[in-house]
Amino acid sequence: IVVVLSGSMEPAFHRGDLLFLTNFREDPIRAGEIVVFKVEGRDIPIVHRVIKVHEKDNGDIKFLTKGDNNEVDDRGLYKEGQNWL
Repeated sequence: IVVVLSGSMEPAFHRGDLLFLTNFREDPIRAGEIVVFKVEGRDIPIVHRVIKVHEKDNGDIKFLTKGDNNEVDDRGLYKEGQNWL
């Protein structure tokens, strides 16, 4: 369970909303899905939408996120030099 702490996902989610999480490892992450993640150096989990998925030849999958109510993607939130989760 996670509590939405900001307005970055409005109108889908609002401050104070409770989200019950699932983690089906066999289901690949797809663009459009909502994920919860933590960024190195920050204690608060972030609830944002996957906007791009990048699959490498070796099977590794990375993705780019963005809050629905934000103007830009989340690269500014990620660790310095990190472009994908």
